[in-house]
Amino acid sequence: MSKNIKFTKLFNNNKGIIYLMAFLIGSAIGIIIPLTTTHMSKNHVSNVFIGVIESVYFLTIALGTILINKKMKNRDLKKLISLGLLVSAISTLSFPMVSSVAIWFVLMGVMGFGVSFHLVGTQTALHSFTEDSVRGVVSGVYTLFFAFGFAFGTIVGPKIYEENIWLSFIIGALFLASAALLLYLKIKTKLTISASSNKNVIKKIFLSLQGAFLYGFIENTIASMYPLFLLQHKFTLSQMGYALGMFVIGGTVGTIPITYIGDKIGREKGLIISVIISILAFLGIIIFDELTYKLLFSFISGIGIGAIYPISMAMGVQGLDNDEIISAASNFNLFYSFGCAAGPVLSSIAMNILGNNYLFSISLILLIAFLYNLFSKIKYVSNGVSI
Repeated sequence: MSKNIKFTKLFNNNKGIIYLMAFLIGSAIGIIIPLTTTHMSKNHVSNVFIGVIESVYFLTIALGTILINKKMKNRDLKKLISLGLLVSAISTLSFPMVSSVAIWFVLMGVMGFGVSFHLVGTQTALHSFTEDSVRGVVSGVYTLFFAFGFAFGTIVGPKIYEENIWLSFIIGALFLASAALLLYLKIKTKLTISASSNKNVIKKIFLSLQGAFLYGFIENTIASMYPLFLLQHKFTLSQMGYALGMFVIGGTVGTIPITYIGDKIGREKGLIISVIISILAFLGIIIFDELTYKLLFSFISGIGIGAIYPISMAMGVQGLDNDEIISAASNFNLFYSFGCAAGPVLSSIAMNILGNNYLFSISLILLIAFLYNLFSKIKYVSNGVSI
């Protein structure tokens, strides 16, 4: 009986609709981000410009998050989220129709701005509707649905691109439009951000925000620059798609078990497990050149990286009241977005200056720093000091 009650808690209050939206948007991003990188590379755009253009997508997500927090409080965000996703879909359709770096820059910015409303509105609703005892697992389920979509997009997208460039972008746009219609037609509850705020929230959840930044940095370094890394190692588009797919499949395999462990033994300890797995996997990707090893370590890195987002998110809202949860969720998305923006551009610069094999150099530094802070928090807490 208790298991049935817990299962109900995972899917009640419109959570099922939000999970399905996560799948659709994950599918769209799984197609759009790698294929925009591939498309620009095949049009002879430099690594640094590709990194900058991919980063503007996530920078405008961050800017959209700030705008929502300042200007859209206590307003129903459903129409705005739907409109944003539709605008993102139109920009996606336009991407292969132009060949100007400046226009690509603008289109990626518009896409990111439109998606930002979804990230803030739906994730805020998800945590507001969820009890603290299952927030880690709910975050894991949300991430799992997104990951399934992302895996589908990264595997199918390159295959479609090889056959028909325009069709691959059309399908990505259709996923975004479908998510917009699903939200508008199926969710009856108002999605709002409270007008109240808590200046101490950022201090309370700083470690969680560091996890959000780290995950965004690494996830979008992989989504945007890993395809370029593999293409420069002379792998085919299909092999690139399989490697990205293995990363996401690893995330789907590892997310629920590690988030469940985190809920049981402590979310900081769950994050330590994820970070150690991630470090070892990235070293494997760098050291071994054969495709089989690239696929294996891509899968293992997905297991580690995939759980960082939901555990950090759950850790950031644990023990907070409703107004603080809303503020925490918004700040979490903001730091995640800045990480997403920083990852592709900084990693592309590292590749350009140090060489292709240094794609994950900054990611490894950030992982080690996060690991140190996690151990430090556990040490302080075990000594009876609250931080």
